[in-house]
Amino acid sequence: MATDGGSGDAGVEQTPAQGRLGSADGTAKVFHGLGLAVLLLSEYWRSLIDGLRPGAAPPDRVQALARAAASMADNGLHKTAADLFETASFGQERAALWAAVCCALVVRLNRHGSPELQKTLSYVSAAYCALAVAVGTYYLFASGPIVLPALGIGFGVMHTATRK
Repeated sequence: MATDGGSGDAGVEQTPAQGRLGSADGTAKVFHGLGLAVLLLSEYWRSLIDGLRPGAAPPDRVQALARAAASMADNGLHKTAADLFETASFGQERAALWAAVCCALVVRLNRHGSPELQKTLSYVSAAYCALAVAVGTYYLFASGPIVLPALGIGFGVMHTATRK
C-alpha cells in the first residue's frame, strides 16, 4: 500500500520513452564527438602555433597543417562550408564551437529538462559540430597519430555523458 499518496512508485523517476536523448540518438552523438575532437585538435594546433617564436621557421608539422588547409581551401564545397560556418558563428568560430560542444554536454547530462527543448538543442549543436568538422577536416588529416586520442576522447566523453 502506498503511503505517499501516489501510485506506489515513490522514488522512481518516470520519463516518457520518446523525446529523451539516449543510445538511440546515435547520429547526434557522433557529430558531438567529432565536434569535440575537432575542438581539441584546433586548440592543440592553436597552442602550438602561438608558441612559435617570431621569425623562426615553423616545424614540419605546422607546415603540414598549412598545406592541408591550403589544399582544402581550393575546394568549392569547403569554401561554401567555411563561409556558412563563419556566418553561423557571427565571425567567432572558436567561441561558437566551444558553445556547441558545451551545449551538447549540458543537454546530454541534464535528466530533468524539457525533452523537446533538449532534443532541439542537441540537433542544433550537432548540426553546428558537423559544419565545424566539415570545415576543420584538415585538422584531422594533418594531426597524424594524435587524431586517435582526440577521437577517443571526443566519442568517450559524449558516450559517457549520454544519460539513459
